[in-house]
Amino acid sequence: MEFRTDAHIDEYVLGREDVGTFTASGERLTYARPGDASPTAVPLTEVETIRFERNTTLHHMRFLGACTGLLAVVLTVVPTADVYLNGLPATRPEALLLGFVYVFAIGAWLTAYDYLNVGNHDVIDLYIRTTDETHVVCGAVDDASFVHACEQLIASDIPTTNRNSKLTSEFS
Repeated sequence: MEFRTDAHIDEYVLGREDVGTFTASGERLTYARPGDASPTAVPLTEVETIRFERNTTLHHMRFLGACTGLLAVVLTVVPTADVYLNGLPATRPEALLLGFVYVFAIGAWLTAYDYLNVGNHDVIDLYIRTTDETHVVCGAVDDASFVHACEQLIASDIPTTNRNSKLTSEFS
């Protein structure tokens, strides 16, 4: 069993530039973040189980985007209607409050845009359990090299549990 692939270490982060490496060679699994002087090596003899799970927390962002968009509309329309009906704020605290609400409205618009532009990302969470600790490596189902690495781990002699039906379908 030998492979080398890009992987997210500990958690999957969208748009992350500092993706680490996950390798298997000889009698050990190794992962490292970029710039790590010494990668973490796990001898295969210490691995008790490897568990594959499907992480769907990055699915259905459209609902959150719609809710945030609705909040953005309210934060934009209500103060604008107030200014249109009652004129500009008369006191400094009212003007500061109006500006503060508009800052929140801009943040809501940007957040809604981000949520609506994120696609559904199927993520594979790989838990490597040893006697002392659990190591977490993550990758996308769309990443063929990461899926191939998972396939090699499942085919190895290491006890594995695959709770990711999407990953199983990728093998076929």
